[in-house]
Amino acid sequence: MAVFGYRVTDREGRVTEGVVEAPGEMSARDRLREMGYLPIRVWPASAPPGKIAGPAEKGRSARGARRDLLPFLQGLTTLLRAGIPLDRSLEMLGDLFRAQAMGNVANSLLRNVRAGQSLADAMRKAPGSPFSRFTVQMVSAGQATGRLEDALEQAYQFLERSRDFRSTLLGSLLYPAILLVASILSIVLLVVFVVPRFAVVFSSSGVLLPLPTRVLLAGSVFFREYGLVFLLVFVLAYLFFSAALRRPEARRAWDRAKLGWPLVGSVLTAIETSRVMRSLSSLLSGGVPILPAFVIAREVSGNLAIRDGMEAARSRVQSGAKVARALAETTPFPEMALQMIAVGEETGRLEAMLESVADTYEGTARRRLRNFLTVLEPAVILGMGLLVGFIVFAMFLAIFRMNEVPF
Repeated sequence: MAVFGYRVTDREGRVTEGVVEAPGEMSARDRLREMGYLPIRVWPASAPPGKIAGPAEKGRSARGARRDLLPFLQGLTTLLRAGIPLDRSLEMLGDLFRAQAMGNVANSLLRNVRAGQSLADAMRKAPGSPFSRFTVQMVSAGQATGRLEDALEQAYQFLERSRDFRSTLLGSLLYPAILLVASILSIVLLVVFVVPRFAVVFSSSGVLLPLPTRVLLAGSVFFREYGLVFLLVFVLAYLFFSAALRRPEARRAWDRAKLGWPLVGSVLTAIETSRVMRSLSSLLSGGVPILPAFVIAREVSGNLAIRDGMEAARSRVQSGAKVARALAETTPFPEMALQMIAVGEETGRLEAMLESVADTYEGTARRRLRNFLTVLEPAVILGMGLLVGFIVFAMFLAIFRMNEVPF
């Protein structure tokens, strides 16, 4: 079996690079097509792929390195499973990604590994810090247990699933966000530009306008005169609120309150439960001890209330408490999740049960988000329809009133 570098496009048109193991180039292309990719170029990984995007530039952004992290981990896993030594694998990946920021990272890893450092230590010192603490700890445990390839694959699968889940959530919110912005812009255009033109006609007619029309015209004048003031107040309030949330106490209270919001709170709780439990499962399956796993898993959560609860749970576990009981006493995780964890502890299948909890609540988050959007989208459409309908109704009332006046 040979190793081939590739450049492909996925179903969404995004360009991805990596390596694949296959008997020959045609087999590599066939395998990529089976994976759902459209091959652009395939070449032996030991040979230079040619100029892809120009020479690597110094000072590539850390964002670029993190963007290439998944193809890098996948490629490293493939090369190591093919029996290629670590230093040679890093050298090949450095050549493969030489036009991207990850090329500099691979070369840095190669230098440090050849200097006698472990791969985990080299990852900690990588330029741009593309490797999270989770990834580094997984690699460290994999090296200690002699299962580096398995650890890399588990890290890759965790990061890929997290990325896909995040993309799904953001994609679900995209249409309602566009709809809301379009609705606001439409109302603003009507009130600021269309209504004033009719106001001139109405005022010159000398007709006593209907109440809805007078309300609309007064609102238009008020918005045009004080709209910028309200916008400035909104921006200042946002900046003040953002600055206040930089204080840990305020951020902690805000994060705790979010979990109790109607509709949204249940979605956020399910998302955080899935992320933390999947992280714990991956770490424990990779050979990371329970206490360090708690420390790393808490960092996966973006909610300070959950982070504090995880730290308190770690202290209780360190004192001899069961994992499920410690989490129940300190965190806002759902009761069913805690019961599943307790069953996993009793049966000696904690890692598998944590993975099941993560899968369950990932599905729950998707369903609850879908239900929330089912309510939100019609509400936005209805609100826009009512506002536009009121504007049109008020305008036509005035026109009908003017037509009743004899000339």
